[in-house]
Amino acid sequence: MILVNRCPGNNEVMELLADLAWPAIVGNHDLVVGRIHTSHNTPPFTDRQRFRSLWWAASTLHPHHLQTLRRLPAARSIEIKPFPPIRLFHGAPGNMFVGLYPEMEGATIEALLEGVAEPIVVCAHTHRALARRTGGWSIFNGGSIGLPYNGDPRAQYLLLDAVVERGVHRWEACFRQVEYDHSVLRPAYIASGMLAATGSIGALHLLTAESGQPYSSDFGVWLRSQPEELRGDMEKAVPLYLAMHKPGAWAFSGQ
Repeated sequence: MILVNRCPGNNEVMELLADLAWPAIVGNHDLVVGRIHTSHNTPPFTDRQRFRSLWWAASTLHPHHLQTLRRLPAARSIEIKPFPPIRLFHGAPGNMFVGLYPEMEGATIEALLEGVAEPIVVCAHTHRALARRTGGWSIFNGGSIGLPYNGDPRAQYLLLDAVVERGVHRWEACFRQVEYDHSVLRPAYIASGMLAATGSIGALHLLTAESGQPYSSDFGVWLRSQPEELRGDMEKAVPLYLAMHKPGAWAFSGQ
């Protein structure tokens, strides 16, 4: 449920959202992109070199799309009677930079969901599909269309089907994986100007899209533990990271 950043075509995504008139929520990247050229932008996102992709997205989005991002709510409650109400948010309630992961202890998830009255929760942030029940909540995550992190590069999303069985109204999760021609990705990154503007970090996002592996976010985890001078030099940092980390040897695992 991130709408923009790390991929080209941000304006096209926002135009499609408007054409379909779908209700949406703001994700963590959407929040930052909307703030970059305003007084609300704060460190570390004021570092243009380190966050080239975010700055490129903010600089190339049409002003009215930026306004749309700034107006999006952090959460929505959807109620279609007589089906159970749904709570929609990006990461965790009150913190869109924290995700609900499949490997989390039930007690940890329940603490993060404290105060959520709706029995159905749909979230995002992790780029990984999830269907889990804990603490009275049914929790779903559709994964990611553009940058999945589960090793499957297909576009992934979730539908909730309204089902009635023996008089009981419920939502049934239907996870979709859609094949597409990945050969169009690199030309799109080049033609949009994103690859030239973002350099090695843009190439890392492209690798993530092509492979379905979590290079983009794993790099961020690794970078936080590096010396300050390296954190400001993406052209040195990305090749160094790639020399050490790959599937089976992620920086995530060292946390």
